[in-house]
Amino acid sequence: MAKQSIKTTTDQARGDELGTIRSIGAEEFQKRFPLTFAALSKLDAEGADPRKIVLRVSAKSAGFRRGGISHPAGQTDHPLSDFRDPAHLEAILAEPELVAEITVAEPADAE
Repeated sequence: MAKQSIKTTTDQARGDELGTIRSIGAEEFQKRFPLTFAALSKLDAEGADPRKIVLRVSAKSAGFRRGGISHPAGQTDHPLSDFRDPAHLEAILAEPELVAEITVAEPADAE
């Protein structure tokens, strides 16, 4: 699996660039965060650029909170580096009041 920018508090404090997947191992990460693991594994298999991977979210009810964020009704992309705790990603992906996916960001300009 490609290096991800999701960091634990310990990783952040040490200044490591190692992601949670590397710090706890792929098997443990898959057990704790199955939705996140499946999405990242799929993108990795497709050869996605890890720097362009985002969490795309829209709320069924504007202002719904999950994962430490108030989500608007409109689609919003969040860089994975915004999430220091993969449990927040997992909570957002599992929440039925949100439409969420981990995907590759679309280019802002098509020149």
